[in-house]
Amino acid sequence: MVYKALIIAVDQYNSANSLPNTVNDALEIKRLLLESPSFFKEQDVQVFQGSISRKTILLSAIKSFFESAVNTDVLFLFWAGHGAFVNNEGYFVPFDGDIYSPNISMIKMSEVRDLIDQTAATTVLSFFDTCHSGAITRNIQQELLRGLEVKGSGKVLIAACTASQYAADRAGHGAFTDYLIRGLEGEAADRNGDIDVYNLYSYVSKKLNEEILDQNPVIKSTLNGKPLLLKRTINRSQLTSEKENEIQNINSSGLSFWLGSIITDYDEFYSKNKGEYQITLINPDSKIEQALKDMRGGDRYPFAIKDEADIVSIEDIDIRSTREGTYIVVNLKGTGESNNSIFSEMSVGGALGKTLTADDIAMLRIRRILFGEKVLPSGYGDTLVESMISRPTNAKIQVIPNIISSLASQGYTLEKIRVMTVGSLILTGTIDKIESLSITLDNGIITKIHLIGYRPKYYTNVDPKRIEVNEEINISI
Repeated sequence: MVYKALIIAVDQYNSANSLPNTVNDALEIKRLLLESPSFFKEQDVQVFQGSISRKTILLSAIKSFFESAVNTDVLFLFWAGHGAFVNNEGYFVPFDGDIYSPNISMIKMSEVRDLIDQTAATTVLSFFDTCHSGAITRNIQQELLRGLEVKGSGKVLIAACTASQYAADRAGHGAFTDYLIRGLEGEAADRNGDIDVYNLYSYVSKKLNEEILDQNPVIKSTLNGKPLLLKRTINRSQLTSEKENEIQNINSSGLSFWLGSIITDYDEFYSKNKGEYQITLINPDSKIEQALKDMRGGDRYPFAIKDEADIVSIEDIDIRSTREGTYIVVNLKGTGESNNSIFSEMSVGGALGKTLTADDIAMLRIRRILFGEKVLPSGYGDTLVESMISRPTNAKIQVIPNIISSLASQGYTLEKIRVMTVGSLILTGTIDKIESLSITLDNGIITKIHLIGYRPKYYTNVDPKRIEVNEEINISI
């Protein structure tokens, strides 16, 4: 008996809003399948996400998954993403799906259902967290059988909602998948720790109905024989506690961005041309929405995302409300300001012929920004050196001393701390390009910051200076 899983998280789309929470769903489901004790092996768990989730690729993977199975296989399918219901037909929407040509660009739910019906595997568990996913449960060959746990043979399909409903997405997960995970972690278990698939469905359905009035999950099955047993012993809070004892290296800002007074996460980001940016937020906090509205009017704002930063103005903000939620699309344009300043290249002479170079001053400013260091080298004019460190003429924003500790004390995540640090280093004219910026977290303590970057290139015949900082620190978060 071989346990196999196919996990699909369509988080990006050519012609639809992105769904980044689907990746969270997929990772949690994979974790549930592989955590010890488990019948699943890593090599038998496939995960599809991002631009690879195209129709031809997904359809080929799904067909291979079901058509190559033998009767002793136990198959587990999970799909999270957009769903569509067009002309009384349900569709799963892949990365390249187009609502105006569903038969050409999308995957019929009935086609996936037929593959489940016809596979030689006698046991199939399938879960679908998409809008209109209940369409896949129509016309199942046998009606629901009662009282059987999931442990023998048979096929189960559980959909997040009916064919005419939408599937809610919130708090980092699809609502359906969030309760599915909680149920599998033990909230749907009996006093022996066993999880009956019908009790699981009942738990998810009850929780969804308490939270969302118009989302009703659907179950269909052809289970027969001895019941299958699902048992989970590790939940997300326990996993978080374990991870706190692990060393984590954060070398990406994730989905975080900084715009003016806003430090939050985006759902979609495009850099259309140099100096032109588009950010999409789905169901943002009301305070974020109001802050964005207040920023309209031509003012200039610091902006940082990933490993880049700029001074931008807001070109326009498009706010749309649909049955699936509120979508805010913000178009930003760089103001074209340059960091170039001959004064910034000035060196400072000191006693006994000593010279403090522009690169020395840049390193002092980096250490002021990262660690709050205020000690000045002796033998130079303190007032002039301090001015060049804290008030550089080529800076687009003020120098923020000790930024990492300051943001950590305010409760910001490492990703948000990182993106603010990126913006501070670049927009003060200290670093022009960041090659690498990683923050090490060990048991809730930031223990190291490692920066590799390049100074601005002021002269065409002089290569930019490479600067590296690799420092041990101790900051609680």
